[in-house]
Amino acid sequence: MSQETEIKLLVEPAKREAVLALCQQLAKDAERSTLELTNTYFDTPDLQLRQHDMGLRIRRRGDDREQTIKLAGDVLGGLHSRPEYNAIVTQDTPDLTLFEDDIWPDEFPLFDIQRELIELFRTDFTRHRWHIASGDGVIELVFDEGQIVVDDQSRPLCEIELEVQGGNTSDAYKLARRFITRVNARVGSLSKAARGYLLAQKSVLEPFTHAHFVHQQSTDDVGTGLYRALSYALQYWQHNDACLAEQPSVRAVAGITDGIRLCKVVLQQLALFELDVTDHIARLEQMLGHLGWLSRYDGLNELTADDGAYHRALKQNQKLFDFIVEQQEHAVQLELVINLSKRDDYQLTLFELGELCAEQPRHEQLMQIPLKQWATQRLRDDWQQVVEAFTKSDELRADQYLKLLPQLQSSLQLGYCVGYLFDADDRESFRAPWQDMMRGIREIMALKLLREAIKDTDDINTEKLLSWQEIQLETLLYALERSRRSALKQEPYWML
Repeated sequence: MSQETEIKLLVEPAKREAVLALCQQLAKDAERSTLELTNTYFDTPDLQLRQHDMGLRIRRRGDDREQTIKLAGDVLGGLHSRPEYNAIVTQDTPDLTLFEDDIWPDEFPLFDIQRELIELFRTDFTRHRWHIASGDGVIELVFDEGQIVVDDQSRPLCEIELEVQGGNTSDAYKLARRFITRVNARVGSLSKAARGYLLAQKSVLEPFTHAHFVHQQSTDDVGTGLYRALSYALQYWQHNDACLAEQPSVRAVAGITDGIRLCKVVLQQLALFELDVTDHIARLEQMLGHLGWLSRYDGLNELTADDGAYHRALKQNQKLFDFIVEQQEHAVQLELVINLSKRDDYQLTLFELGELCAEQPRHEQLMQIPLKQWATQRLRDDWQQVVEAFTKSDELRADQYLKLLPQLQSSLQLGYCVGYLFDADDRESFRAPWQDMMRGIREIMALKLLREAIKDTDDINTEKLLSWQEIQLETLLYALERSRRSALKQEPYWML
């Protein structure tokens, strides 16, 4: 068994010559070798290996063949880490019995899977390879160019890999930065196998649309807990970034936005321990500025959604409804986000946050303070700020609620980071009215946009519709006041 640790970057095929030149420059006097490789990937028709997060291939180089199985691993900011097992074979079909018995999970149906293995796809590519001295070992710099093939379909394959073979991971990160800034390389979160499964239509890549509580351990120190939360947030972001690259959609942008916000919340906690993450936070705030159109889109979607509270009433005035739909279409700025995702600062932030998760720099306090002790105090302090913000006035107006949304959203995301440490029922009972308020505040934005649409649409009964909109807003504010009182009465779950 070997533990594969490599940084994977994707590049445009048009950058081929620039990539080769940069590789040679970085490798200095190291000799380049060129290999012609074909990898054939196998699984059962019902994808039993894929379900176990395993990838099985046979690599052919001339007359030589080697079978490899890669087991579940991690991908953070382009750094791929997976255990893999290899065995020399003499045929074009794999033999699972050649691997060690102890690599398989309990009750793994080895022989049933062996009988059912079929070829799913292959990758044909030229590999350019250099070995760069690093520490007590080397970093293998690889540039692969070719294609992924499924029957008569194909997609280009053009990527850089920096595999740490006894060398220093920090050297690999330095080299990778050069590719991002010099040849516009992108952080690669999908392996060749993952892209092959997509091309073969054996898997789908759906955006994450709802965060989950990070599975924290009460026995951990605060540093371990915060870096685990940052890793989760980064994986959430990079998954949705991959979705955007494969199939651009508003849902992917929403997932990217949530991932960036969650990363920002964790970094703000790390900053409390005097870690220098100011530049990262500033970059994330700049990105969120480019994603601000999403709140307008969501508000308009609240008005037009078939299952929404306003759809039926608005459909009775077709001209107004059509105008809102048109405004919703104009609100979408996918091209802006796609261009943002290709920028160096965006890619470097993804990449450097992955490096931060890998290195996990810590001051003494991060190692000494128990996570649950810190989480209890931090949630108490944060909640106190929320309470003060939501009790400044006996009755909050619509614009006041809108100003409070970012603070409430950040507080709930902090709960995702450390709330797992506490009783689930108590946690959900406490969070429910606050989440209701967050949904209600977003609905205020929808009604605000409705008012603008009514005023901007000609030849409609403007006064009657404005009156109706005001009634809807008053009703919503009344419901929000009830939620606010209920939320403020809840016993905090970290105190129980």
